[in-house]
Formats: sequence, structure tokens, C-alpha cells
Amino acid sequence: MNLPKYDIHEDEFLKAIATRLGLSGKTWDVFLARFQDKNSNATNKDIAFYLEAELLEGTSDGSNPAIILRDHLIAICDKFEAQGCDYQGSTKGKWKIAKRYLREELYPEWVKQRRIIPLTCEQLWRELWGQAKPTNKMQPILLNDKLQPVSLNPKLPLGLEMGEAEIDATAPISIPLKSKIRLDINLEQAGYLLLLEKGTSGKLWCLCPSGFAPEWRHSGGRITLPLASSRHRYFKLTGSTGWEEIVAVITRNLPELDWLLEPGEPLLQLQEGHLTGLLDYLKDDRDSQLWRMAYQVTV
Repeated sequence: MNLPKYDIHEDEFLKAIATRLGLSGKTWDVFLARFQDKNSNATNKDIAFYLEAELLEGTSDGSNPAIILRDHLIAICDKFEAQGCDYQGSTKGKWKIAKRYLREELYPEWVKQRRIIPLTCEQLWRELWGQAKPTNKMQPILLNDKLQPVSLNPKLPLGLEMGEAEIDATAPISIPLKSKIRLDINLEQAGYLLLLEKGTSGKLWCLCPSGFAPEWRHSGGRITLPLASSRHRYFKLTGSTGWEEIVAVITRNLPELDWLLEPGEPLLQLQEGHLTGLLDYLKDDRDSQLWRMAYQVTV
């Protein structure tokens, strides 16, 4: 992975790690000074001299700033060891090993979490998919030529009735290519439904809101897409065989996303920016529900 320049993000990164480790006060000051790249060649005595005023604050006369720094540095290295840093039995220069651990292990992890390196659509989708929970409250309905429901499994009710105890959310569903289907969703709460699909081609689409679902604020309970208010009566499985993946995001409040479609607009093909914005929004929206389901498109 090609990482962005460390020196550009060093200050933000070190403060983020200090916060993660629960550092404060003098320990915070020692950590930031000792682990800055510009101080790599400085001795602990040099760092103690630089931080003398901070280290001696609140101490009695005669206190040695170098000893105070040493004690805080030991505490910092112990925290790194608890995080997984392996000192391999070393007792001296442990801060240097911890510094390598910072750069080689924690910095790449932090970069990925901060999305400083732009992620691909596939990577962003996998992140969204991983946050969603498998559900039996969202299922496809296979239609015959007369647009009547056809059971996908003789043991299950026509149209895969939502909420039936015998439905296994993990059981694979297979639907032939070129079939006509609808999607049944049984909402547990009132809110806004955002329905996203990854097709067999790998392209990502927003099914709701769209021309298939002009309304996306629902009072809860069972809904079927395309909605009755849509000019579309079904989805048709075109393209190639493979897996279709669907993620539903149900929010209590109107999502603050600037890419949402107006009623009647054609399907929006999702790009990196759309998914990044959604994932960022979901970080702060603890009330959202995320569901997922997949079915196989066969010959």
C-alpha cells in the first residue's frame, strides 16, 4: 500500500494514538516529543531538557526531569506492549522499537481508517456490507409471466412471506437470469429507506429512492418495490450470472446526503464519493438499521 507522506500527517496521527492510549498530562507531552521524527536522534536527556518546565511542574525542589521523563516513557512503552508491540526481550531502547511499531503497524491502520488513501468502490461496499446484518426481512419475490408470485422454494410460502420463522436468512436463494422479481421489505420502524444494490457486473446502484421507489419515507411494516406509485411493475434480472447483493439502510431522520435522487429520476450508479459520504454519515447516526441480503442469479 502506497502510504501518504508521514511527515504531513504526523502531528494528527500521534495525537490520535495518544488519545487511543489514554495518555494525558506529562505522559502526553513526553509521548509527542519523544516520538516525533525530528527528535529521533535526540537523547532522552535532550528531550528532558526541552520539556523541563512541563516535567517539573507540581514537583518538589530537586526533582530530576530526566528521571521523570524516564518513568513516563516506561509507562508509554508498557501501553504499547499491551497493544501488541513485541520488544523481544529488550530492556533498553524500548521506545525505538515502539516507534517502529508506530510507523509500520499503527500508521497504515490509521491511514485506512481515516481514508487518507481513497478506497475503491469495492472496498467501500465491503465495508458497508460488513456493517449490515443478514436479515430475513428483505427477500426477492419471483414473478411468473402474469406477474404473480412464484415460490422460490416449495417449502416456503409464495413470495417468501416476511417474518416466517422457517425462513433461514443464511440459506442461498437462486433465481434464473432474465427473471422478473419484486423486493419485499418488512420495516421494523418508521423512517427513510435507502436501498443499494451491487449487481452481478460489479456496478453499484441506488434502488431507493429512484424511479422504482419515488417515496422513501415509510411508516413501517411491509413494502414492496417497485412501489405502486412507480411506473415500473418489476425488476428484470439482466446481464450475467453471479451474486446480487443488497443493503438496506433505514434511518429515523432524513439522511444528510447531497446525492440523493429526486422522485422519478433514473437509477443512480454509485461511485466512491457516494459510498464515502454514506459511511461517514452512518458513523454519527447510531439509530440507523443496516440490513443485507444476497441471492444468486443462475442460468
